[in-house]
Amino acid sequence: MVVFTYIAAGIILLGVCIFVHELGHLLGGKLVGIKAKTFSIGYGKGIIKKTIGDTTYQIAPIPLGGYCQFYGEDPSEERSGKGYEFLSAHPMKRIVTVAAGPLFNLFFGIIIFFVMNMVGYDKDTNRVHIPESLTTGKHISAAYAAGIRSGDRVLKIGDKEIVSFSDIQAAALFSEGERLDVAVEREGKPMKFLVAPARQEASGRYEMGLMPYGSRILVVELVEGGAAEAAGLKEMDEIVSINGTAVKSEAEFSKMVQARAGTQLTFSVLRKKAVMEKKITPRLVDVVNFQAMDAKGKTGETLTLMNSKSLKKYLSKGSILINGRSARSYDELLRMVTGNQGKKISFEIDGDTYTGTAVIEKVGQIGIFQAVAPEQVWIQYRPGKALVQAFIEPYEFIVMNLKGLGMLFTGKMNVRENLSGPIRIGKIAGDVFYYKGVPDFILLMAKISIILMVMNLLPIPVVDGSHIIFFTVEMIRRKPLSQKVMERIQTVGIVILIMLSAFVILNDISMLPVIQNLFR
Repeated sequence: MVVFTYIAAGIILLGVCIFVHELGHLLGGKLVGIKAKTFSIGYGKGIIKKTIGDTTYQIAPIPLGGYCQFYGEDPSEERSGKGYEFLSAHPMKRIVTVAAGPLFNLFFGIIIFFVMNMVGYDKDTNRVHIPESLTTGKHISAAYAAGIRSGDRVLKIGDKEIVSFSDIQAAALFSEGERLDVAVEREGKPMKFLVAPARQEASGRYEMGLMPYGSRILVVELVEGGAAEAAGLKEMDEIVSINGTAVKSEAEFSKMVQARAGTQLTFSVLRKKAVMEKKITPRLVDVVNFQAMDAKGKTGETLTLMNSKSLKKYLSKGSILINGRSARSYDELLRMVTGNQGKKISFEIDGDTYTGTAVIEKVGQIGIFQAVAPEQVWIQYRPGKALVQAFIEPYEFIVMNLKGLGMLFTGKMNVRENLSGPIRIGKIAGDVFYYKGVPDFILLMAKISIILMVMNLLPIPVVDGSHIIFFTVEMIRRKPLSQKVMERIQTVGIVILIMLSAFVILNDISMLPVIQNLFR
């Protein structure tokens, strides 16, 4: 059922966005008198067909969007020279027809934002949380170092009003490390801080080291074979209380569980807005606690390691070392720590090296890795404001994507981590629909539609942007580019597109959890 949900979500999202794009081409052509030969919903041989006028409308079996084929659009086919043929029509008419596809994607996104702004939807709060692990050591949060604390509500960054956590992320992402004026509210008092977002090596993104504030525990990973997995907990479940006592922080949750090994506890769990109870008995497990020290022996960052998917990833790569020797499994790591308990050692994880002491402790665990479940804020506007926001949000999203593309091309952002193709978009669509629900899925559809508009207007051979340039040049020159020049440009474009598509698809596949698990 879950797999079907993911597949259906991906097909619906991409299918609708591509259908809207092709519908734009069809109606743009009709507007200027260029006739479509075939308009297809889906790809492949039509299952259901209906001819109306000069156009055959069909439904095909492969439900991934569709296409619009015009009379006379193939340079190799014979043309009568009539104005309804695509390549026989005036260049301006062709520009209108081609540009209508991306513009329909934009209009579709604006309409969705307008409707959702009036109906209302939840977004992650502008109140922030700083995990304890980011308050000391090498990876201290840039925001924490500047003076921001958990529970602060971010009101403005520069001149930009902050409504939700996504606004904070966007401001940090495009700061390029420059200091930002951050206005916050703390216990009713306004305060201001200068924060210089730090660049994350893995992704190349700039971040402040903040998370959305929340008062529930979110299950982000289940330990294989753990008590939580056996009891039926799932990733993205929210733990509301333990034995009737509300859990308000990660530290409070850990303290309650670690002290009750062997005792059955009743967990109140929120899953898709439904509350259920799960009885789980914490088990005693071995964890590695590493206490870092500076050159003067002053204690610093504390690292806690336990058997998990994320840790296995580092172990399989050989990127966890003790005194220069790599540990390839969790059992091997435990043996190495046991042989060095109480001794000063060199500890390296994923390129970061620390000096200090490591010990093995037995603590109660239910077998999850947790984070704070974000607090939600309700976004809803009156019609006038909703309309204004429906233009502002796509504009800001377009600017953000263009800046992001620029950072990808200049190497300021990691291409592999930040470039998504249809497979990863389908995975994201499934995640959003399954875990967050229909409103977030509809908003994602609006954003993907706008991204499709941006990508299609880029001056890359084969996509709409290149055709608009070709037809504009033709209009200025008052004659088309030679067929040989066009063919060479298109051939180069097709080769580039095939190479880029292959990279994106292979990259998408490599990012899927099932594939990553094969190489751990």
